[in-house]
Amino acid sequence: MTNSINLFPVEEKQTLRAEKLKFQFSFSSYSSYMTISDSSKELTIYLDDKAVRDQIIFNVNNLNASYSRDKSFLVQLFKSVVTKINEADKEDRAELEAWLVDNFKSNEVNK
Repeated sequence: MTNSINLFPVEEKQTLRAEKLKFQFSFSSYSSYMTISDSSKELTIYLDDKAVRDQIIFNVNNLNASYSRDKSFLVQLFKSVVTKINEADKEDRAELEAWLVDNFKSNEVNK
């Protein structure tokens, strides 16, 4: 059964604590959504793809590589991105590899 609900029925601010619930977040070329559920109920919110991607980049840029938790996530993210770059076509891959090497070299010179 699918329902539509008004997320903002009142003007006051409300908070939904979902740390202990099942959470799924997805973004792709076709749709972005997040789903929060417990054993019997589920809420899915569809989001604007561009806004989600912009928020992901914004939040990654705000991580601090000096903090172990952020560093661990950034390493995992970097490895995943490199894996995806390896799947790119030859021209795109070469461009991204060159950018990465140049970026590392210029940061070493500036230290």
